Amino acid sequence: MKRLCLAALLSACLGFSAYAQPDQKTAVPVQCKTTKGGMTIMVEPAWSPLGAARFLQMVDAGFFKDVPLFRCVNNFICQFGAVPPRGDAKTWSTIADDPKQPALRNFKRGYLSFAGNGANSRATHMFITLGDKIDALGTMPWETPFAYIEPTSLQKTVAQLNTGYGDMPPWGAGPDPQKITAPDGAAYLAHNFPQLDYINSCSYKH
Repeated sequence: MKRLCLAALLSACLGFSAYAQPDQKTAVPVQCKTTKGGMTIMVEPAWSPLGAARFLQMVDAGFFKDVPLFRCVNNFICQFGAVPPRGDAKTWSTIADDPKQPALRNFKRGYLSFAGNGANSRATHMFITLGDKIDALGTMPWETPFAYIEPTSLQKTVAQLNTGYGDMPPWGAGPDPQKITAPDGAAYLAHNFPQLDYINSCSYKH
């Protein structure tokens, strides 16, 4: 975690605007396996220090084990973080929102951000941006990018994710996150959404 702490310190000393663009020197690569292939996530601690730290904690804790990509909407987002109950599940408290960076206001395709439902509500839900210049994204206090998908992974893996089930209720007929987290959540997904994609695992080198 030394790189994470150093990046957070540098962001505080130099200002967030200095890190508005991807920085291979400070980024923390996370390797994920999905049902559509490998996916490399480049975590940028200086973009969103608290969000980046939470994501890496989740990777360390083994959260990303068969996590459904339940809300994948073409040219919008692919959301994940709702999981069926499992015996080794950890309870994740909410974290505070990170300061906004004007240079990152316009979400680009491949950006990752936590989702929320109010100020300081970030916990486990997050999303990958599937389109460019989506005006609705980045307007809420909790929507601050903390990472981006490496370009090759964006083309070969993310572009292949199933968006056929559409948005979640009440905006669509896709998987319902409340039903996913119910006791029979795994059966609900398997029966109703057999072609859904999943993140099978994620890891990174300290």
